Amino acid sequence: MAKVIVTAKVKDTAAWEAGFRSLTAVLSSIFVSPINLGINTGDSSFAYLAEVKDLDQFLATINSERIQQVQKENGVVDGSVRVYVLDKPVEF
Repeated sequence: MAKVIVTAKVKDTAAWEAGFRSLTAVLSSIFVSPINLGINTGDSSFAYLAEVKDLDQFLATINSERIQQVQKENGVVDGSVRVYVLDKPVEF
């Protein structure tokens, strides 16, 4: 399993969150853990952290035409989505 952080800018954070929450059927098929969500209304951005079952499946899903269309409908700003795979643990 892999942990990922996804960030993006949106036109309206409340509308985006409602749309994101409506995707539970799709999201539950690729995520293992609860999604840790952060929304910054000051600059209309979001970030979420989650564990995914299969990184390749996750990347294929978020890059699919269906999800691209949903992101557009939910007000995600074109070109703003960033995906970070947490693959380098640091111990203190």
